[in-house]
Amino acid sequence: MAIAKNFLMKLASGRIGKDIVIKQRGDKTFLSQYPDFSKRVLTEKQLKNNERMEQANYYARGIISDEATRDAALLRLNVTRNKLYTSLVREFFKEMKDTE
Repeated sequence: MAIAKNFLMKLASGRIGKDIVIKQRGDKTFLSQYPDFSKRVLTEKQLKNNERMEQANYYARGIISDEATRDAALLRLNVTRNKLYTSLVREFFKEMKDTE
């Protein structure tokens, strides 16, 4: 990892394409190679959790897309509209836990 002392680099952070990552650690700026996740192998537990999250996302998006069910969910969960998605995902996971 290269350490940058340039003033402009001290203000930057993030990635440039899929080539370079700019990181801030304390008062130093580091340049590094973009991480390669192509050889990553997920465990059985991670795959199961990813599948559950995909189902929770599908459940929440389905409710949010229909205006009548969205309004009913807002009343049922007693949350504001900007917190509805998170509350629906939480509700889905709670129901999954109860059925197991």
